[in-house]
Amino acid sequence: MAHKWEDRPSLGNSITPMDDRGEAINEPVLRQLLRYMSDGGTTVFIGGPHATEFVNVDRKERLKVWEISLDELGGKGPVNAIPFGPASTTELVSLFKLAQQMGFDGAQLYPGAQDGRGNDGLFIAEAERYYRDVLEAVDFPLYLCGYHGAEIIDSPTKRVPHDLLIRLVRDYPHIVGVTIMAEDDDRLKSFLDKMEGRRPVRLAGAHDWYAAMELGIHGFHSIQQSIAPRLCSTMMAAFHAGDRERAKVLSAKIKRLNDIIHGPDRYYPRSLKPALKHLGFDVGIIRRPYMPLPEATQRQLRAELDGLDLGSTDSLPG
Repeated sequence: MAHKWEDRPSLGNSITPMDDRGEAINEPVLRQLLRYMSDGGTTVFIGGPHATEFVNVDRKERLKVWEISLDELGGKGPVNAIPFGPASTTELVSLFKLAQQMGFDGAQLYPGAQDGRGNDGLFIAEAERYYRDVLEAVDFPLYLCGYHGAEIIDSPTKRVPHDLLIRLVRDYPHIVGVTIMAEDDDRLKSFLDKMEGRRPVRLAGAHDWYAAMELGIHGFHSIQQSIAPRLCSTMMAAFHAGDRERAKVLSAKIKRLNDIIHGPDRYYPRSLKPALKHLGFDVGIIRRPYMPLPEATQRQLRAELDGLDLGSTDSLPG
């Protein structure tokens, strides 16, 4: 099933390739990864939380990554910005306006946060005011996100309440999709029922993609798309086309990939560059204060990736 850019089921954040010291951004490899993800069926997002390392590059570098991404994908594949991090709503609004002026297809709107690390919490009323300030300042497509950033102090889940997301969707037609964290089936089903199909809903942090789509989830926003974009998009396309058996098989493979890069000794973002490097991308290492995984852990990770045979689904280098 073909999808318009804004309702593609598969959304993914690009990581930030660097040199072998974790310092200079590697522009040729960034371009290579952007094409790999987009050609594999991913709507690519530039920016975001710690897995991408975007919060560990300075403002000048962030702008350069945005410029490279637009030059590489603009008009050829969907590319969206994630203005993420400053505590000031005024500064965030200016970044959303900049993303619109630069020519991004849209942007993702996370809850307000202190530089992406969630140091300062917000009350529900503050989160709502922040969302509305941004939504009223820009009029291009926005993906509404109900997780990450600061915790919501007076929310039982410490995330943005589902009812607030639904009110915002009703009030702002330029919200083109909603992304929430995976939760128990009953809460997800309740949210989907209340959404009444107004916008596509995607999950982050989901382990069993097939089971979530059976509940009515449209797709997924994940870092897995930076590693195996075609595997991810093909699984979702198979489900939407009615090929449930193929979708179930591919979902099991994605679940295994998720386990490999999310192991208890492989906490983000440390596992991502070793995985991509093993698959043929010269992504360098992570930037300090993060440290590369021990070599023994990397050997085990490589062996587990080999067992997945990602080359059978994705167009790996060489």
